[in-house]
Amino acid sequence: MFKASNWKYSSRSDFSEYVIAFLTIALTAAICFPFSNVIGTFSVGLILLMAVALMSLFLGRWPLMFAAILNVLIWDYFFQQPLFTFSVEEVEDIFANSADLLVGIVLVILITRIRKSQAVLRNSQQRLTILYNFLETMNDAKSIDEVVSITESGLKKHFGQEAVIYLKDNNIRRLCANPYGNSGFHSSAGFNLAADLFFEASTGKTVEMKQGPENIVYFPLRDPRETIGIIGVAMDAGISQDEDKMILFKSFVTIIASTFGREINIAETIEKGLLDHSEKLFQAILNSVSHELRTPIAIITAAVDNLKNTSTSSEHEKRKQICIELESASTRLNNLVENILDMSRIESGLLKLNLQYCDIADLVGLVAKDLKCELSRKKLNITMPENLSLIKADISLLRQVLVNVLRNAIMYTPSGTGIEINAVNDPPEMVTLTIRDNGPGVPEENLEHLFEKFYRVPGSKSGGTGLGLAIARAFVEAHGGFIRATNDPQGGLKITMIFKAGK
Repeated sequence: MFKASNWKYSSRSDFSEYVIAFLTIALTAAICFPFSNVIGTFSVGLILLMAVALMSLFLGRWPLMFAAILNVLIWDYFFQQPLFTFSVEEVEDIFANSADLLVGIVLVILITRIRKSQAVLRNSQQRLTILYNFLETMNDAKSIDEVVSITESGLKKHFGQEAVIYLKDNNIRRLCANPYGNSGFHSSAGFNLAADLFFEASTGKTVEMKQGPENIVYFPLRDPRETIGIIGVAMDAGISQDEDKMILFKSFVTIIASTFGREINIAETIEKGLLDHSEKLFQAILNSVSHELRTPIAIITAAVDNLKNTSTSSEHEKRKQICIELESASTRLNNLVENILDMSRIESGLLKLNLQYCDIADLVGLVAKDLKCELSRKKLNITMPENLSLIKADISLLRQVLVNVLRNAIMYTPSGTGIEINAVNDPPEMVTLTIRDNGPGVPEENLEHLFEKFYRVPGSKSGGTGLGLAIARAFVEAHGGFIRATNDPQGGLKITMIFKAGK
């Protein structure tokens, strides 16, 4: 661990240095005094000035300044006529005293600057050596666990601090709640703060750090491509208030982020290789499942067509009711099949995007028309600016995202109340789309699980498979976007999606 004195040049001096300066000038003057008539007054002045120059090799700024002033005073008092007074008879003596004092002051300033430059150079060399050794050690890491271990030992050795690290989940853009490092620093409040910082950093906002509970400061881990996690350090004032130490610490954070990014990329490459080997098996299973599930759908659809024929039944109302129930079952079963197939495509890694420029306002209007029957007892309020940026998206996938999120809002919004949809350019290079229902919301402890497969909030309404929001998240993140759920202060659940504006 480095002390502050190792990192900055200090102009402070001990009292002993002033004593040394006084004794040196006094002793030099005492030696010269008996010979002043022989060597001359100006020679004495030069000898005293040389004494000041020699002291500049080891004395601080202010003792040197004291010596320069004392040098002039002693030269004037003991060697210039009239002796033993500070008065000056000759004009040339005034210029000589002024020149002697000026040379001494300039000498002090130059020596001080040289020492500061040397201190900066030494500190830079020391920082480079530390960073080089740390980088070399990181290059030898073979796994994420080894990176964590090296990070802990490096921070402990050079800063005397411990850390907690959160990394993003594999293949998705959200923070994993499983901590690395010092698990004692992990808390619900701290993780929520880290998740917010990760979200802000991932959306392009310039966020350097955030102060968390228990004096833990959270920093984003950014590699050249993306934000890959958050590191929380129990930062004390000695580091946060020392500019040089903060520069070194941020360099450590950069190396840590790059190394984690490397290991994550390696893990993803290995995983992709395994997926390539299982592609044929996946296709066979997918074809079989598709056939087995679509067969009953075809039967139900045929039955609906027969019942719609008036010759099928003489009881018109009963026939109509059966048709409605069968059509509803067919639609529900078809949605289930589509969700299962979509989730299979996502988990297989075979999802491919057909990107086109898309107008969010038009797409929202199209989805609202598709869900007209389901929205018949709700009030849909859509607010979008005329100059909203276009985005590049796979229109069919993004349409499914809006259908899934809007159906979820419809399910929990009481009849007669409203669902709000709005979009803005915030920040300017992004498009933020928000869908808010008027339901009871979701308990805070359940929010982070809302986008997990087959997850249902305890006590929620029956119906649904728990796949809709999971698919929505996967499709949004496949576009390089972000999705999150929060409870709106005005009531209800708010789903926010952020996409990059098309260029």
